[in-house]
Amino acid sequence: MSWPTGHYGFINADYISRESLCINDLGLEIRDSDSYYYNNLTRDYHGFLFQYTLDGYGIYETAGVKHKMTKGKAFFITFPEDSSYYFSADDDPANSWTFFYIHFSGPAAAPFFDRIRELSGPILQLEPDSQPINLFFDLYDILRSKSSLVRYMTNEWLYRFLISLVRYTETPPNRQASPYVAAAMNWMNQHYSEQINLEDMGKEIGISYSHLCRQFSKEQGITPMEYLTHIRLERGMQMLLSTDQTIEQIAAECGFSCANYFSKVYKKILNVTPSECRKRHRP
Repeated sequence: MSWPTGHYGFINADYISRESLCINDLGLEIRDSDSYYYNNLTRDYHGFLFQYTLDGYGIYETAGVKHKMTKGKAFFITFPEDSSYYFSADDDPANSWTFFYIHFSGPAAAPFFDRIRELSGPILQLEPDSQPINLFFDLYDILRSKSSLVRYMTNEWLYRFLISLVRYTETPPNRQASPYVAAAMNWMNQHYSEQINLEDMGKEIGISYSHLCRQFSKEQGITPMEYLTHIRLERGMQMLLSTDQTIEQIAAECGFSCANYFSKVYKKILNVTPSECRKRHRP
């Protein structure tokens, strides 16, 4: 399979310094020269970098260990870091490295980065049809179409991407959630738009809420309430940018008790209110 290459830079340094979460640039590249080499300790770069291999392979090296970044593998790093990544064709002269990358900044990214590194270290394995990969290509297709919807990257898309990356890392396809936790996740995904009581959810799936909460936190790294809030907030972000519904309507459809509470949660996570976000990112 071939992918159209491209690079998109978004915002200036002054804007980056003011934002709690933002993308600096992203792109899809094919490299086949030994001149492609970066030392992450001395590189004049800041923030975070996620780079995912689509085809071929490159090398990510840290602590004297070389990791072959084959198809489906990604590295997730921060700067500065005592590591490097580069193209190599030492054992395959026909090799080339096809990958996409997302370079982003902001203090709000740190908790996501820390959680993912805690679970998997710097290297992740993701299926090509997983949600994080699909999210990247959704955005990439929009950028390639030169749609007026997105020329500047939004905090909301990056937040969704990082949430999906944490979820995938916490519960990859080969590590299924326990039956009660899986049932709880399914139940919340079906009922997030309702005014629900999570203790009632426990009764419905046949487990006490206190026991479910302990098991859920152990497996997922967050509480059921935090998981539910993530679902609601993610849906709210989508509606803000893709519909003309009022903040009150969106809050109600996403299960928030009122628009004020929706705005409070949104502001806490993204450092911007829903109204400000819509004004900034809608054409």
